Amino acid sequence: MTKNLRTYSSWAAIVLAAITLFLAQSSYWINHTVFNQQNFTKITTQSLLADESRDAISASVVDKALADRPILKKTISTRTESFVSGLLGSDLSNQLFSALTKKIYSYTTSSDRQDIAIDLSAVKTPLSSIITFAENQGRDVKVDPDRIPDNVVLVESDRFPDLSGTVKTMLWLGPLLWLSTIALFAAYIYLGRNNYAQRVYIAGFTIAGVALLGLFIVPFVPAPIAAAIPDINIRIVAENLAVNFLAPFRTQMLYMLVSSLGALLIFNQRFNLLRLLRSTEHTLKAKVKK
Repeated sequence: MTKNLRTYSSWAAIVLAAITLFLAQSSYWINHTVFNQQNFTKITTQSLLADESRDAISASVVDKALADRPILKKTISTRTESFVSGLLGSDLSNQLFSALTKKIYSYTTSSDRQDIAIDLSAVKTPLSSIITFAENQGRDVKVDPDRIPDNVVLVESDRFPDLSGTVKTMLWLGPLLWLSTIALFAAYIYLGRNNYAQRVYIAGFTIAGVALLGLFIVPFVPAPIAAAIPDINIRIVAENLAVNFLAPFRTQMLYMLVSSLGALLIFNQRFNLLRLLRSTEHTLKAKVKK
């Protein structure tokens, strides 16, 4: 192999290795966070039960329930939102959030997507009671629960691109991506075996660079996802979900960064020690010959 060809092959190997490594880490995240229903349910439930998410959902519910009552809305919206937020944090909401989590999971992993909507049947009666109490103030006026919407749509079925095919493809490609990454890094080091140590350092810093890239990208993802939601209140929920789902990927990147830099430090110490031993051996042999 000519020198130029070896150089081009080395560059191709290290660039492709960086790409496949990022894709392999993404595949691992999809497999263990997005497609794993147990982890998905845990993360989604925690995100929805967070105070800011419950407050955002309750604000959206009250906005829709009092859409045709603007004056009343100005008067009682804050108290009503606090009441609904409390209901969403009680045992009454367990079934509600369980159904909502299943809808979100289906929306993410299935091509047959439906609107993600929160069912209000469990809170319509108590919500109508609190609105009636706030409006009446002693007068015999009732608010018909039927005027409160049956559900609040959080995400429309066509709001985001259908990524279910990509998710499933990444699951199948996961093992192949990891094997390709290892093979490409090995090929890069082998092609420059005359400068073995230098190639190991470059490979290590490439892995660290991929980790830094992942850490740099993660904070910019939630905002565009939230911006795609028309309901301003629900944007908070979408952003919380995105942040919590990306947290494991961020942990992967941190672990990879620390591991790669730690491995380079160990290699550096070992390599320097070997060079010292060889240098000492040569010195002793030279003295013996004299």
